[in-house]
Amino acid sequence: VEMAAQLSHAQRVTRLYRNSLKHLLSWTIDRQTWRKEALELRSRFDASKNVSDQRKASQLLEKGEEEFNYLKHPDPYISPKAPEGSKWERNLPPPPQVLVMTPEEEMWYEEACKYGSK
Repeated sequence: VEMAAQLSHAQRVTRLYRNSLKHLLSWTIDRQTWRKEALELRSRFDASKNVSDQRKASQLLEKGEEEFNYLKHPDPYISPKAPEGSKWERNLPPPPQVLVMTPEEEMWYEEACKYGSK
């Protein structure tokens, strides 16, 4: 809530629209159905984009944010490779210091290579 107070009205509306589209995709799996719902959502935003009264625009935004919070998906879809996704940070490359062999390991490796070449 504190962060929303620092954003401009246009930024808050843009975030509300984007978040609404993302959560709408969590509710509708079929892309064609989602597209129809997305167009309806866009028409709702476009219907009030020319409101010139700042107080009325703020009220509309507050109502929209309340509606979004009420209707948002309880378990939204997260892309697997996105942060908090199922594949996030899976199979990261090892740190470089782990790849450096100790003298004992180098000796073992050389012996293993000689044994394998016989």
